[in-house]
Amino acid sequence: MKVLGDLKEREEGFSLVELLIAFAILALLVYAAFNILDVNVKAGGVYAARADLSQELRETGTTMVDQLRMAYSFTTAEAGNVVFTAYLTGTTQLYNVQFFLQGSDLIHRVSTGIPGPSDNRVLASDVTRLKFTYYDSAGSVLSAPVASLSSIAKVEIELTMNKSGIEDSITTIARIRK
Repeated sequence: MKVLGDLKEREEGFSLVELLIAFAILALLVYAAFNILDVNVKAGGVYAARADLSQELRETGTTMVDQLRMAYSFTTAEAGNVVFTAYLTGTTQLYNVQFFLQGSDLIHRVSTGIPGPSDNRVLASDVTRLKFTYYDSAGSVLSAPVASLSSIAKVEIELTMNKSGIEDSITTIARIRK
């Protein structure tokens, strides 16, 4: 009978081994949960960075298209560089506008006289590709550098940026108002 009494006392609680196994399983579950959370946080950061990059590309493209639409005449029309004159908004004064890459910076130069470095404004950074394609009014591609600058009716802009290993591109078209 004494043996049955010992068994009854052991059934009332958990042994140290059982408690250690339970805690080990709990620790594994907590570790797995934190790993899943960490992956989701990192993915959210990448998504936010991609959204910011896309927004910056859209804003840059919009600025370039708005300026090109107001072009009065073109001075230079190359694959990676465009120079044109346009009227200042609400005035009859012409100003010179240029878009070009300087290293990985997209430069927007605006001047009313002879352009200089102080007229430069960085429109976007981390630009890996800038390409202009020019079209005449019939929709035919004009090979760059364009010889007949007055025949430019549309300018296609291809812009690629790479920030922190995330790359995105846009292509947009500016129709020249004449």
